[in-house]
Amino acid sequence: MPDFLISIMRPKGYLHSEAFREVAEALMYGFRQLGHKSAILENTVDPRVTNVVLGAHLLGERDMAALPPGTIVYNLEQLGSSHLSDAYYRLAEQYQIWDYSPINLEIWNNRTCALPPVLVEIGCSPELTRVASASTQDIDVLFYGSINEKRLAILRQLEEAGVRVHTVFGVYGKDRDALIARSKIVLNLHGYDAKLFEIVRVSYLLANSKAVVSEAAFDMGAYESAVAAFTYEGIVQGCIDLLEDDKKRVELEERGYQFFRERDITQILRQVLPAESSSPEQRIRKLYLDMVQRCIINVIYEDANQSYWAAREYNSELREYGRDWPSQAHSMIGNARMTNLRQIIEHVIQNNVPGDLIETGVWRGGACIMMRAVLKAYNVLDRRVWVADSFCGLPEPKPGVEADAGDMHHTFKELAVSLEEVQANFAKYDLLDQQVRFLKGWFSETLPSAAIESLAVLRLDGDMYESTMDALTHLYHKVSFGGFIIVDDYGAVPGCKKAVHDFREANRIDDPIQNIDGYGVYWQKSGPDEREVSSLRDRMKLDERDSAGRHVTATEFAQSVQECHA
Repeated sequence: MPDFLISIMRPKGYLHSEAFREVAEALMYGFRQLGHKSAILENTVDPRVTNVVLGAHLLGERDMAALPPGTIVYNLEQLGSSHLSDAYYRLAEQYQIWDYSPINLEIWNNRTCALPPVLVEIGCSPELTRVASASTQDIDVLFYGSINEKRLAILRQLEEAGVRVHTVFGVYGKDRDALIARSKIVLNLHGYDAKLFEIVRVSYLLANSKAVVSEAAFDMGAYESAVAAFTYEGIVQGCIDLLEDDKKRVELEERGYQFFRERDITQILRQVLPAESSSPEQRIRKLYLDMVQRCIINVIYEDANQSYWAAREYNSELREYGRDWPSQAHSMIGNARMTNLRQIIEHVIQNNVPGDLIETGVWRGGACIMMRAVLKAYNVLDRRVWVADSFCGLPEPKPGVEADAGDMHHTFKELAVSLEEVQANFAKYDLLDQQVRFLKGWFSETLPSAAIESLAVLRLDGDMYESTMDALTHLYHKVSFGGFIIVDDYGAVPGCKKAVHDFREANRIDDPIQNIDGYGVYWQKSGPDEREVSSLRDRMKLDERDSAGRHVTATEFAQSVQECHA
């Protein structure tokens, strides 16, 4: 049973509730990052949990009155618009109101409210970054939404100027994402009399590095730096200028993405939810994992750096970003990459992504120790941690592998850590048990025959081109849909980066690569597209329920698809 149930209200046959989907997903992931169980359903509330209702204005008065006590009504509409009923405003007399807009909040505060309305701005979650730009962008300006005379006039002016305009209405999900990927600019125009900035619509575009041209709004605030805003009269020329200046458009894409990613939904929710809302079990789990993490990277005793290119002393900034080689700590990946690993493992547990966890290239074993600690904290008994390493340092560059030519990693004795030492490190945390499996030897020898059925997390830390390519070649196909690939040295070792790009290109992988800290990156393995799913459903005779009548989850179906591929 979830702690928070995010319910999207959808009248029968009403497609446009899908406009709330990405906000609902961001909330769900944010709640989960704070240690809460969370789920998204439609037209469903549960009096045993905290319900967060999106689209409550679509309910009839009887259904509004039937919402359970303690429900949170999250308003994503522009207040003052004619489509909102008096009954909707009266919900504030019974329920907690959340609102995305400070302007709306002033309107709520002028009404009778059972509880003070709370500002909950639209936030970013890494899982929403999933639209990679198409190699051919054949749409200059995309507009999706309903069409009124003011919007139509702008679109006609753009077409008359020779701009390739694509307009759709009622298109959501992957079909909409495919259009976004093909577009150079996505256009945002006001649709309601209130003329507030449509951040609910724009946020998903910013999360996916898309250049947004928007009609200016008085409440844009800091978002003016994230989008290209123009008056209604100037918006056509604004689009044309941006289309003619690729460099300026790319700068806008990056600026918008960087701006929005800093609006972390987890931090936004943390300010809203009372500290006591987490259970004692959740608080103890967090305390345990926080302490394990601090010990693994050793910010406890602040051991000195031992690398040759920085002072031989403890430096908190270097340790934060994994830019030193600690003399005593059990990992050199730093706090940022360790936090990323921990969050990803928690994500696959909470989202039931099937498979084990592996790191290829483990040094003193710290990242794998964190993997095992997270499994223990969540009492996960059916996943294993695979620890793959030569346990004698890195290999000399192989003749003929041009990307590794001149690589000197094999000369550093500090990188050679024995199997016995790594096992002893696990034991120090009381985490050496049957759920930890060791693969000793070069990756080309051990990984092809490893008894690994599936993986939820594949973490690569082999530094070199060949080591990275070996791990991807032998393990990538075992990563479940929804699982993650983390590459530790992507930004530090050119050979590693080249191996990643060569493998992705050869296997037509276009899942977006996400930066962690300038060195490490990750991506989430996406499932098949809708046409493939439909085809495979027909071939596999699958429907929404299995032979026992149990609902087949999306994760289970995706796994069935992957097994069919294999």
